[in-house]
Amino acid sequence: MKRLIVLAAITSILFGCGSSSKVAEIPPAPSWVQSRPNLPGYYVGIGSARKSTPDYQQAAKQNALADMASDISVTISAKSVLNSFETQEYFSEDFRQSVRAEAQKELEGYEVVSTWEDQNTYWIYFRLSKDKYAKMVAEKKATATAKSLDFYDKAIAAINANDSKTALLMLIRALEPIKPYLNESIAANYNGKDILLSNEIINQITSTINSLIVSGPDELTAKLGHPIKGSELTYTVKNKNGIPQNSIPLKFTFSANSYLSKSSTTNNEGKASFDVEAVRSRKKIETAKVIVDVESIVKEATRDFAISKAISRIKAPTTETRITITRPSFYIASDEKNLNQPLNQTPLADALRSNILKLGFPIADNPNDADFIVNVTANTKPAGRANQYIQVVMNLDVNVQNKEGNLVYTLSNRRIKASHFKAPQAGANAYKDAVEKINSSIVREIITRVIRGDRAY
Repeated sequence: MKRLIVLAAITSILFGCGSSSKVAEIPPAPSWVQSRPNLPGYYVGIGSARKSTPDYQQAAKQNALADMASDISVTISAKSVLNSFETQEYFSEDFRQSVRAEAQKELEGYEVVSTWEDQNTYWIYFRLSKDKYAKMVAEKKATATAKSLDFYDKAIAAINANDSKTALLMLIRALEPIKPYLNESIAANYNGKDILLSNEIINQITSTINSLIVSGPDELTAKLGHPIKGSELTYTVKNKNGIPQNSIPLKFTFSANSYLSKSSTTNNEGKASFDVEAVRSRKKIETAKVIVDVESIVKEATRDFAISKAISRIKAPTTETRITITRPSFYIASDEKNLNQPLNQTPLADALRSNILKLGFPIADNPNDADFIVNVTANTKPAGRANQYIQVVMNLDVNVQNKEGNLVYTLSNRRIKASHFKAPQAGANAYKDAVEKINSSIVREIITRVIRGDRAY
């Protein structure tokens, strides 16, 4: 009986402890978890993370800081440089998000108000005094402004020295320290003069880019299938004072080939050259365009997306060259025999000449005046009999050379068989077949190789 009483007492104690433990494990959620608190004079950040998340406490902290950063409003001052971007809503919103991200990185001086967790989720509650935050921002803004002014001063020195490239690099870098404050008017004093720093920097970037003058050939003539040498496509960049500009990146495009885009940088004389491997357009007129590669300068100065996007709005100086495309000329030379006897007429040369003219290419009367020389050699010889028919075979060779003697096209030892009751007529039939091959394919193959240019030789 005594043992039963002791057992009952132990059971009662165990069940009582278990019930009390279960209540302690799941306390009710505090009000700040259920609804976001509104604390006058404070920024608030609430963050949570599932406990299944690796390092869930750190994840909740980052979420709380992001929440606090979103509580810090980003307004664009009427006097700020960004006010001119307000019509571009996509840019303004991108900038606001960028500023909030920067604010999250820079947040400090916040305090933990409380934490709470249940079996699945961990919560944390931060607050930051608005007065304390404003003081911190003012101190950082002053430091950033001083750094920016240092870059700005170097940029002005470069402008006075007629060095546009260095000036642009320094001006773009001057924006980086003050980027978090571009939505505000940033007052500064430079050489005894009060300025709105960010506005002044953007104005100087715009004016420096606009002062660059790109010049080159207004027009030139090029031949189809031939290259355009760099000596023909040389461009110069000068500033408004007429001083050649070194190290300015240029981008070259050619209307005949939408995939062709080349880059070059000006030398000490402000010059940069481009070449076209071969002109392949059958149009009469094409255009070469050269533009100052502002994007390349920006990438050299900064990797900041928002700054790059802002400067990309500035129109880059450009120039164009009108290119008149002429067609190369051909000279036809032939040695045509039938059964080793020279022909009185030249059917193969005539077929080549006729087809080349039909495709719009001129024929030269003198080999020295031609861009390409077509050599045709043909002869027939007996090849036995087939019943009452006499068979012959023609050996046909066609090659095309350019002025430099490079072989552009070759058709070697093409054998063409024909037959007839009489050998000379069998040879004539072989020539008819050869003319058909010239009409159907050989001339088109020659023109295709010529248009493709030296790369195909």
